[in-house]
Parts: sequence; structure tokens; C-alpha cells
Amino acid sequence: MLLAVPGVLRADTIDAGKDTIKEYLQALESNPNDKEVLKTVAFYYMNRDDSGNAMQYARCLLELGESTGDRDFCELYGSIIMGACLLPVDADSCFRYLESARTIAENTSNRDALLSVNNSLGLYYLLIHNDPYTASTYYYNALEDAKVINDERRFGIVLSNLSGVYITMNDISGVKLAEQSYQIARKLAEPVPLYYAAHSLAHFYIMSDSLDRAEYFIEEVERLHEEGGFEGDPHLHLYRARIAEKRGDIEGAYRHYSSAMLEIGDVDASTMSATFLDYARLLRRDGKPADAIKVLEYALGNTVVSDMKIHSSELTKELMYGYRDIGDYPKAMEYSMRYQEYQDSAVRLSRERILQENRIRHEIYTNERLIDEKNMELMDVRYKMVTLIIVVVAVLMLLALTYFNYRRKDRLYRAIVSQNSGYLVREQALIEQIGETSGRRNETTASSSAPMPPRKAYGLMSGFTRLMLEQKLFTDPSITVGAVAELLGSNRTYLSKAINESTGKTFTQVVNEYRIREAVAMISDLEANIPLKQICADVGFNSLSTFYSSFQASTGMTPASYRERVRNM
Repeated sequence: MLLAVPGVLRADTIDAGKDTIKEYLQALESNPNDKEVLKTVAFYYMNRDDSGNAMQYARCLLELGESTGDRDFCELYGSIIMGACLLPVDADSCFRYLESARTIAENTSNRDALLSVNNSLGLYYLLIHNDPYTASTYYYNALEDAKVINDERRFGIVLSNLSGVYITMNDISGVKLAEQSYQIARKLAEPVPLYYAAHSLAHFYIMSDSLDRAEYFIEEVERLHEEGGFEGDPHLHLYRARIAEKRGDIEGAYRHYSSAMLEIGDVDASTMSATFLDYARLLRRDGKPADAIKVLEYALGNTVVSDMKIHSSELTKELMYGYRDIGDYPKAMEYSMRYQEYQDSAVRLSRERILQENRIRHEIYTNERLIDEKNMELMDVRYKMVTLIIVVVAVLMLLALTYFNYRRKDRLYRAIVSQNSGYLVREQALIEQIGETSGRRNETTASSSAPMPPRKAYGLMSGFTRLMLEQKLFTDPSITVGAVAELLGSNRTYLSKAINESTGKTFTQVVNEYRIREAVAMISDLEANIPLKQICADVGFNSLSTFYSSFQASTGMTPASYRERVRNM
């Protein structure tokens, strides 16, 4: 027996309370372009089936997205809300908005938004096209989205919606989905999802003739209905009517169907047609086919007006049986043919729907490409401008840095040249002083391992300095510490120790310093203009590379640069 889908929940995260929504509305008065608040308010009204207010704020989001270029938030959530609200009144626009939102959400990998889109598309295919298989595909996609973002509340909501698909297919296996949804809602203390999960369980237990269990969940629905302040719910009377009918209480069944009719009000067309369908079936089985026909004709006309075809086929089949029962065989044949057309046109309608949806998807894809191309062009212009600015700034900074380094090095090199020039003057004076006071050598006979007396060390260093300055022994590339020590009447150990204690350097390091100072003097003689290679050999270096590295380490510049500085000064 086909039953009504008890209701489909919006799988969205926004659920502000009445007091809170006043605060959001006040916030919008001070800042009407606050996109987060617009989204919250729009979802609040949508989740309470106030489509008028929901679409008002959704349009504000879409306008804000168009003016600011914020497609990833404003256009996305504005389209989700518009699509969900337009479902009962404009199926094509509903699909167009939802498909546009799906494209944006997939491009941005926004699984939160995809969850809402897939849930709404499941409802679209179930109610508009009576296609439970495609609807279940979208619901299962929504479940995967909920798993990815770890949203247990919305996972339970989608489970409840998916169980409704199984109800429309009279598949009792969907009870497991409803039970899982019910348990999640109880654990999270979510009254609205709990209310709809209890609805689904009541359906399933009626379908399986577990009437005591069904009555338990009907009472649960009534309790939640009173606590939650829900408006009149014809499902409660429909459930009791079906239970009464199954128990043989036909009078009670009629009474509950009458109560359901009185409370049918503004419920969705799916619930209305399902209620009429069950009532008409009872009338026909109770021998009142004429009354059943009136109810069925009214219900079928309502499905045409509402554009919800979910029960159209079943209503047509019941009308065929009704006219057959009253003996109006031409009418019975007419509805039999119409029922056969429903069956035969299922594939054709499915193909047309697929073509229409593919066309919409193509239009959206084409628009997306055009928008992306415009964005790429704009980004390219911005990139070129930014690159140009960066290059200009970098060039200016490089020029400033180069000039600064030039000035700093120029001052440093001038200081070095001046220092070396002063050193050459002092060195000449020292040579003259040594020539006047020298004439004797200091002998040392102590053990090479004993500490050297200060006077002996002084005498060795004086003699060593005299040999370097007067005889310029450093110009001999083959000079050794042993040879110099022998000239001083000492040994290499004492001389090495004296040099190390006096200067903190090795014999080779000190000799190279004398060579570099001599090279500085020769380079500074601009009139002689001696080639650097010759200077290298004259001051005692074996290789030009050693000369260059030692000179730069000592002066901070190459020999050629030093000569150029001297010329500039």
C-alpha cells in the first residue's frame, strides 16, 4: 500500500531560535550586506517552510554576490535556498538553481554546500519526477558528504529522508534507515529530526503489519507534535485510519480519514494525494466506488495543478478500478489506457527530463566558462600590473642598494689604502731605527723545550724583523723557518715559538704579510706601474692565485681593484 511521505527535512546547519532570529534581523538593519547573517536568516525561514521570507533573503544574497563577485558564498547559498523554496511551484527554476549551486560547490570542494544541494535534488527527483531511484542516488551522495564533514546531525536527517524513498517504493528494508535516523536524533536530542524519524517508523510498521509498534511511534509523534508546537498533522489521522482498517474497524477508519481531510490544510500535494488515495481505496473496498471516484478525480486534478506526479500513476489505476466497479467500462478503458500511457511514457519522460537537465547543465557550464574566462582575463591584467609594480620597485631597490654598497665600499677601500700608506711610512721609519740600534745578535743556548726568556724572544723577533725589512728575505719563495733561524744563530723551534708568542701567527702567515705589504708598496707606486704578475714573483709568491687570494684576504680587494683605488685617490 502506497503511503504518504511524512515530510522531507532540510539538511542544513542553520537553526536559529525565535529569540536569536530577532537579533539577526536587528543586525541586518545596521548592516544589510552581512552575508553570514543573510544566510542564517534565509535558512531559518526555509527550515520553517516560510518560502516567502526565505526567498527574500536568498535574493539579497544573490544580488550581493552579483555586485561583489562573491560567487563562492553569496551565489552558492542564495541558489541553494532559491532552489529548495521553488520546488513546489517551479520545477525548472528549482533544478536550475540547484544545478548552479552544485557546480559552484563542486568547483570549490564545498562538501557542506554539496550536502544541502544533494538533499534538495533527492527531494526534486522524488516529488517532481516520481523517480525514487535517482532520488536515492542523491540522498546517498548527501550521506557521503555528511560523513566527510563529520556532521552526525545532518547525516541522521538525510537518513530519514532516504527512508521516505523506501516508503514510496513499498520496500520494508528502509526501516533500518529510519531506525538509525531515530537513534541519532535521540542521542543528539534533536526534536525536529526525531519527529520525522518517528513518522517514518510509524509508516514502516504499518506496512509490515506491526501495528503495536506502529501505535507506539504514533504516540511518540503525538508527544513530539505537542512539545514542538507543530501545526495540524493529517498524518496522525492517516496512520490511525490505516491501523483501524487493518484491524477491521472500518467505522474507525472512516472517522480518522475524515479527521485527516479536515486537517489537510496547506500540506504538500504529496501528502494530500496520498491521503485521498488511501481513503478512496477504503471506499472502493467498502462497496462505495462512486464516492471513491469523486475523491480520486479531485486528487488527480490536484497533482496536475501542483505539478507533483508522485502518486499520479496510482491514482489513475484506482480510477480504472473504480469505473470498472460501477460498470462504466468506457471510462475504465480510458483510465486503463491513461495508466498504460503512464507506464509506457516513463522512459520517454525520463529521456526528455534527462535532455532538459543536460541542456540546463550545459548552459550553466557555458556560463561558468565565460565567467572563468573573464576572471582569468581580469586576473591576467592584475597580474601584469602587480608584476610591473614589483619589477619597478625591485629595480629601484636594487639601484639604491647598489649605490649604498658602492658608497660603503668606496669609504672602506679609501680607509684601507690610507691605512696602508700610513703603514708604509711607519715601516720606513722602523727600518731606519733598526739600522741605528742593531749590531748584535742574541744567542740562545737553553733547551728548546724550556720556556723562552722574554729578552731572548725579543732579540729573536728584532733580528727576524730586521732580516724581513732590511734584507727582504720574504722575497725568496723558498725561504724556510730553519734557514732564517740559522741566520739568527738559533734553531727553528725557538724562532717559531718566538713568532707565535709575539704575533699569534705562524711563520708562513707572517712572511706572507710582509709579502703583501711589499706588494701594496709596489702597487702604490703608480709611476713604476709594475705588472701584477711581476709583483707576484718579486714579493716571493710561487703562484698568482695564492698572491690574489692572500692580497684580497688582507686588504679586502683584489690587487687590480687596489691599484684602481690608489689611482682614484
